Amino acid sequence: MVIWQIQFKDIFYKKGTIINILIWLILTSSSLVTYFLYPIFPLDENQILYLFSSAPQVIAAIYGLIITGYIFLRNELDRKDDSYEEIVSILKNDYFSSIIGISFVALLSIALCFLVIVDATHLNRRLLDVLINVSVATILTELILIISFVIKILNPKSIEIASDRLRSNTPINESGEKGSIEDFLTNYNQIENILTKKVTSIIDPEFIDYDNVKKKRIANTKLVYILFNDDRIDSLLKDELINLISFRNSLIHGANLFITKEYVEMSKEILNRLKKSLGEDSRV
Repeated sequence: MVIWQIQFKDIFYKKGTIINILIWLILTSSSLVTYFLYPIFPLDENQILYLFSSAPQVIAAIYGLIITGYIFLRNELDRKDDSYEEIVSILKNDYFSSIIGISFVALLSIALCFLVIVDATHLNRRLLDVLINVSVATILTELILIISFVIKILNPKSIEIASDRLRSNTPINESGEKGSIEDFLTNYNQIENILTKKVTSIIDPEFIDYDNVKKKRIANTKLVYILFNDDRIDSLLKDELINLISFRNSLIHGANLFITKEYVEMSKEILNRLKKSLGEDSRV
């Protein structure tokens, strides 16, 4: 229960959620102000019943298509290799937040349409008109959310955007001297090989075909946690390895390929510390 409350708070206080609420408030207030000043489209009873009985069906159909597309999208994201793990996690969280917002507004708009139909024959015309305007504003908000979600998932640079967000969460000084990407990746590949071989030797001591082990390799972050839980590395080295893995993934999948000499030297230092911690050169 506590976990769900935390997740709900995280979703509610996101910038996108606040913007969506502002959109709904602006549309609702604009619609009501227009109605009270000068009604543009007066509706009779038949029009009200037809429009607000058709609207929920249209919303439900579009919502069903969105959920179907979202499921296929999740499956495609799950097929990415482990270097996309954190980037995919960012995209999944964003898309899930969007689906939560779309679902809530869809439910609200359908409920308001039902209230309009129920109140269509009520003697209090003013209440009915308010419900109509609020319902229309909510339906328009739902359509805006759906369109923005479709644009978001179809953005060809979504991976790069998520990579840059991941990189912004990684402490890095980009004002330093430019370093060699080749040297950084060489050090990282050695770290990756050591992690893979060491964990493989722990899981299966008789395994010797290390050349093919990468084809079904466990994610690098999980390899680090396995070594940490097995007391092969300390907490500080674990955190540094996790940060290095995050930075490398954001680097190779992002648009900004700049790397400082500081990070190259840090990758070399972490490599040497990993070798020392595991009591080996570069072999297992």
